[in-house]
Amino acid sequence: MFVSDVEKAASMNLMPSRSDLKAEAAPAAKPTIAMIEIDHVSQVFQTSSRQDHLALSDISLTVDDGAFVSILGPSGCGKSTLLYIVGGFVAPTRGTARMKGNPITGPGPDRGPVFQEFALFPWKSVLGNVMYGPRQQGVKAAEAEAQSRALIEMVGLKGFEHFYPKELSGGMKQRVALARTLAYHPAVLLMDEPFGALDAHTRTRLQNDLLNIWERDRKTVLFVTHSVEEAVFLSDKVVMMSRSPGRIRQIIDIDLPRPRRRTELLLDPRYQKYVVDIERMFDDAGDDELQP
Repeated sequence: MFVSDVEKAASMNLMPSRSDLKAEAAPAAKPTIAMIEIDHVSQVFQTSSRQDHLALSDISLTVDDGAFVSILGPSGCGKSTLLYIVGGFVAPTRGTARMKGNPITGPGPDRGPVFQEFALFPWKSVLGNVMYGPRQQGVKAAEAEAQSRALIEMVGLKGFEHFYPKELSGGMKQRVALARTLAYHPAVLLMDEPFGALDAHTRTRLQNDLLNIWERDRKTVLFVTHSVEEAVFLSDKVVMMSRSPGRIRQIIDIDLPRPRRRTELLLDPRYQKYVVDIERMFDDAGDDELQP
């Protein structure tokens, strides 16, 4: 059959080339925004004698959405100060902290703090403490109660809804504090040595519970601790800080399988190596050289 040159040209124009198809199938990816960005943050406090004390020096750190990041370092290195800056409780002297690209100017429900001190309302029951957040956010009583009961069960306190803080052990109080924070539905959990005051057995149980909750919801967690084993067991990354003034000495990626089982990890040579290597950083008092 005879096809004119005009028809050939028309058909060629209607058929896109392979390169055109690839370009259409692969649109430019949108840039991702980190959950937390700490950009060249320094913090200076004034002592009682009116002397300036440099607590943090030029800290830069990015925390991705859904990551579990622990901040580890010697006492007085500014770990808690850094957490308070992210929480909006302390304004940095220099630099900027951002949440989803927006400067942090104060506390907000998108960041849920869990501190070593339980800070529960002593006049409220377990249920009343957990319901407090949703009720403050305008959630109706019946819905707030249903959500709170589900959280109380999730942290293993079903049956204790009407107990008061004075009737609970330290570990139970910390479970209530965690449930109360989760009731706000924060995007980020800010945890400042939450298990530090607990006995070893309770601490181990709560670490396991926290990982189970994190596996379920994958909230972003910024976790301050002085325990190397705790940091390695829980985290995707460990941020190792220097002695005061606090600087980031090294960031260690923890390449261990999830979900994590303590009995399996204790036998894993990779886990053991992480713990030994990080412990050596604590002992290396003479090495002040910062690593990128």
